[in-house]
Amino acid sequence: MSNDALSSFETKWTLAHPELPLALRFVSPPMRTFVSAFACLTFEVSHAAFHIVEPEVARTKLHWWAEEFSALASGKPRHPLTEALANWKPMAELSADMWSAVVVGAMAQRESVPASSLAGLLDSFRRLHEPLAAIESALYPRLDLNASAQAAALSRAVHETGWMAEALARDRLPLPLDLLARHQLSRADLGQPGDRRDAAMREHLAALAASMRSIDRRGLSPLTAAELQAAQKRGARAARAADPLAECAGKLDRLPLSSVWASWRAARRMQASA
Repeated sequence: MSNDALSSFETKWTLAHPELPLALRFVSPPMRTFVSAFACLTFEVSHAAFHIVEPEVARTKLHWWAEEFSALASGKPRHPLTEALANWKPMAELSADMWSAVVVGAMAQRESVPASSLAGLLDSFRRLHEPLAAIESALYPRLDLNASAQAAALSRAVHETGWMAEALARDRLPLPLDLLARHQLSRADLGQPGDRRDAAMREHLAALAASMRSIDRRGLSPLTAAELQAAQKRGARAARAADPLAECAGKLDRLPLSSVWASWRAARRMQASA
């Protein structure tokens, strides 16, 4: 894949994920193309899983990716991102089942039912992030699969909370049912400002931030480490804010300085070999 083609994907996703260019600064030059291509591919699949409103459009895109992953596993990729990944031997040698699990996990996000608890909510996100972590280990052999999947699920939970209106429009419930019950909230109440909604969001975001603080970061990739640090800071601030939704959804293009440190340390630990 040409540098211009890769840059176009990076530019597209940097608008929503400023952690990407930060993390790429700490990737060794021989690995940069592969790490960037995998990150951009992850964002493409995640976009279809979480952000496309029209169900049929999302299903069509995910079915296309299923075909492309099958082509990658057979050594005949067509998309610029999968073509780039095919040049990294450990990635090219992954089984078709590992790639299929990513699509199954993405489809599961489109079909998920409201989670009864925070643990259930995170488990639903892990259905996508676990197979992604398994594939990412082809780039980072030292990756901690469980910690990586949990970190990504927690970051996703903060993101979904901040994009409350979008989640509800996609018929997703970003807060668990037991939390709504404690605060006497209905699904419709989440779409409207109010003291009870704010209180529920603060409790939810505080719990997410606490869970993120407990993650063992020694086995995270530079990108996941940067995302986790940014999400933790955002969630903690929102949990203390008068308007938690505005705080959680605002300034998404700005990263805390601690994300730089977290990404650098993760890169040193991973030491992805060329």
